[in-house]
Amino acid sequence: MALPKYDQIATDVRGRIVRGELEPGAALPSERELVERWGVARATVVRALELLRQEGLISTRQGTGSVVAERTPLARTAGERYATALATGHVYTAGEYAEIVGAEFVLAPEDVAAGLGVTVNSEVVRRHRVTFEGELPVATSYSWFTSEVGAAAPRLLARERVREGTTRYVEMQTGRRPHTARDRWTARLATAEELELLRLEGPAAVGEVQHTVYDEAGQPLAFEVGVTPSGRWARTEEYAMGG
Repeated sequence: MALPKYDQIATDVRGRIVRGELEPGAALPSERELVERWGVARATVVRALELLRQEGLISTRQGTGSVVAERTPLARTAGERYATALATGHVYTAGEYAEIVGAEFVLAPEDVAAGLGVTVNSEVVRRHRVTFEGELPVATSYSWFTSEVGAAAPRLLARERVREGTTRYVEMQTGRRPHTARDRWTARLATAEELELLRLEGPAAVGEVQHTVYDEAGQPLAFEVGVTPSGRWARTEEYAMGG
């Protein structure tokens, strides 16, 4: 089912913000421009902008319209990083980079096996990274791939950054094009390892998203678990109830 128009508009603008195409302080397109671009009523655009305001991504200044907030609370999802890679050829935006702290074959635990559609304790590729903005760690994540994908994409097993992003690299190496993705969000307390990697004082809340990518045949292509501090992510949804 297609998203409502206001949600499509909010998703498009949100993506441009988290990919760095619209920087803090930058003016958004005017309501009139958005109305003409999307072919919708002004009320639909107003609703989309209000959604972004609720998420803390934009603010409105009298007489100047909406601008990107000076501090955005959202960490980029794996899907948003893939969109950046498609648009720019690089997965990270200016001032953002990752340190690869692990890249090896391991035995698949239960959740990874379910995500990749393999049996528990099958050999899989695991990449572990910490993402920084400047000197500040803002996320840590694990990316998992089947052994077949690892054989076709050997850079996954090197502790070096894949500048075009792992999903984009796997697509180029295997010819399997990402078609759909599913994100599952949860909130929990950080583990001891996460407290150390993200430089947090415990106990501390974190957001976890499990991101599964499927190819055009509906087969799992990649499974990722990303963890961000509680102040770095937010999602707002609106939906009909009843009737």
